[in-house]
Amino acid sequence: MTTTPETTTWTYDDFTSGELDPARWRILENRGADGETHQYRDRNARTHTGDGRFELTVNPFSRFHDTDPRQNNAKQMYQSVRRFAVPAAGELTFEVEMGVRTYGQIPHDLLDAFGTVALFDLESGVVLNASASNDTVYALVERLPVPGVTRPEEHYTHRVVSQVPTEPGRAHRYTITYRAETSEARWYVDGRLTYWARLPVPVAAFHAGMALFSARDLTRYSRAEREHGQGATAWWGPWRISTSVR
Repeated sequence: MTTTPETTTWTYDDFTSGELDPARWRILENRGADGETHQYRDRNARTHTGDGRFELTVNPFSRFHDTDPRQNNAKQMYQSVRRFAVPAAGELTFEVEMGVRTYGQIPHDLLDAFGTVALFDLESGVVLNASASNDTVYALVERLPVPGVTRPEEHYTHRVVSQVPTEPGRAHRYTITYRAETSEARWYVDGRLTYWARLPVPVAAFHAGMALFSARDLTRYSRAEREHGQGATAWWGPWRISTSVR
């Protein structure tokens, strides 16, 4: 006997208010290698909302660090105030449109300047991102180095380029699903499955995030090679969340 899943869908934020709702979003902050708490905020950031989307521009990027990726990579990042629980017998789905335009980006460099739709769980260290630049759309699955949570041999980052045509500022509909029973995540772009992965650990809940990044390897590239005046604009909206329970 097959049980029909019971699906509930709601809008987390439709961005119709004149300012970003602090009851729904806050700037992400984390403890750096120096032991201090740092906000993922760039002094050059400009924001706009109220017309059905939230838009963030940082041009040029100015948040730099030469040794600690946590103080360098995310130029400005927002996390959902709510942590969304994964149904024990079902799926959790996030869907949002995102458009990205980069300025001065090294062509086809995945890490030079990009925007993201982010799902993350600091209790397991798992990150699921859908990312885009002027010329590339790609999926990311990562297990972060979180003290007390992950061991060094458990850290990894996997990026997979999607065969999705894009161009500066072009919007795509990004959907990421996670199924608890199989620990399987799936990425869709404009309704088409582009990637799937089975996670090494179960995830009980996710925060959603919106961010602009520049994340070239701190050990391979000099400051001048990593930060050469590039910047980006991205917009997101609306965020829709679904739970499907069997």
